[in-house]
Amino acid sequence: MYAKLHPVKQFDFQINRIITYGEKACDFREVKETAAKITDFDSWFKEWKTLGLKAEKEQRFLHAAYYYRLAEFFLTEAHPEKEIMYKKSIENFHKIISKDQNLEIIKVPYKNGYMKTFLFKAKKEKARIIVFGGYDSFIEEFYLAVKDLADAGYTVYMFEGPGQGKTLKQGIKFTYQWEKPVTAIFDYFKIEKAPVVGISWGGYFVLRAAAFEKRITEAIAFDILYDGFDFMTSPFPFPMKQIFKTLFFLKAKDTINRLVWNLMKKKILAQWAIEHGQYITGTKTPFDFYTHIKQHTLKGIEDKITCNVLLLAGEKDHYIPLEHYYILMKKLKNAKSLTGRIFTEEEGGQEHCQTGNHKLAIDYIVNWLDEKYE
Repeated sequence: MYAKLHPVKQFDFQINRIITYGEKACDFREVKETAAKITDFDSWFKEWKTLGLKAEKEQRFLHAAYYYRLAEFFLTEAHPEKEIMYKKSIENFHKIISKDQNLEIIKVPYKNGYMKTFLFKAKKEKARIIVFGGYDSFIEEFYLAVKDLADAGYTVYMFEGPGQGKTLKQGIKFTYQWEKPVTAIFDYFKIEKAPVVGISWGGYFVLRAAAFEKRITEAIAFDILYDGFDFMTSPFPFPMKQIFKTLFFLKAKDTINRLVWNLMKKKILAQWAIEHGQYITGTKTPFDFYTHIKQHTLKGIEDKITCNVLLLAGEKDHYIPLEHYYILMKKLKNAKSLTGRIFTEEEGGQEHCQTGNHKLAIDYIVNWLDEKYE
C-alpha cells in the first residue's frame, strides 16, 4: 500500500515509486529513515546518493540502482552529478538484468541513433506485447513490473522512445507523434499485430499511436492522459489557469514567460518541472515548452482509435485529472471494445499508475489480455 513518508507530495510519490516493488527494490526501514532527513532538493540528492553508495557497497545492486535513480531524478541537466547518477543507476540495474536469461537487450535503429529495447521472452508465449513509459522515464525502472507480464506468458518488447533514457541522451527529443517509434518497433521485429501498453504519459502515447498504427490490436493506457496541456496547467490555482490559457490563446509569449519565470522563482518544484521539460523537448522558453506540450492531445483524433481499449485510472491521481478518464470513456466511440477501471483508495490503487499497489493494475491488465489470448 502507498506509504505516506514525506509532507511534500512530489517527494512522497517518487519515494513510493520504489517502495511499490517491495524488498526487491529497497529496504523500507532505511528508506523511511532517509525520507525523514529530506527538506529540499539538495538534501534529496545527498541522502539518496549516500544510500545508493551504501547499498552498492553491500552488493544490494537493485536497491542501489533505485536509490541512484532517486538521487538523479530532481537534478537539472547542468548539475555535474546528473550524468554520474544516471550511469551508476544503469550500471547497478544491469548487474542484475544481465543475469536474466529470459531478457535480451537490443538497439533498434531510429532516426540518427537507436532506441534501447528490452526483449522479455515468455516461456509459453500467448502473445507479443509492446510496452513503453512516459515523459522522461527509462526502461530499467520498470524491469520488475514488466517481468510480471513475461511471467504471465507475454513476450514483451519494452523500449525507450524520443525524450526518454538513452534515446534522449543521443539528442532525440520528446515528440507527440508516438506512432513513429511504435511503428519502428513493429517493423524491426516484424510483428504483425500486438497489444501495446503505455505507462504514465504513455497513456497518451498509446492512444495516439493506436489512432495511426493499425497493427495495434489492444491499447492499454496505464494510466490515462487525454490532453498534455490541460495536465501541465492543472496544478495552477484558479483563476490563474484560466488566465494562462487565455494568454496562451492570444500568443502572449512575453507575458507567459514572465508569469512562469516568476512562479519558478517562488516554487522550486515548478522550476524543476519547467526546466526539465524544456530539456527533454529541446525548447528554450516556457512559452515554447507549452507550445510543444499543446501538441500532446487526443482532441480531434478520438474517432481514429478503432482497436480494443483499456483505460486505467486512480481515483486520487495527483498528476492526471480524473476528468480525463470520463472524457475518454465518452469520446472513444469507434473503439472495437472499451473497458475502463478506476482503482480506489480502499483497494490501494488510488495513486498515479497505482503506485503503492502496482500489482493490482498489472494483474488487471493480464486478466483482461488473457480473455483475448488464452
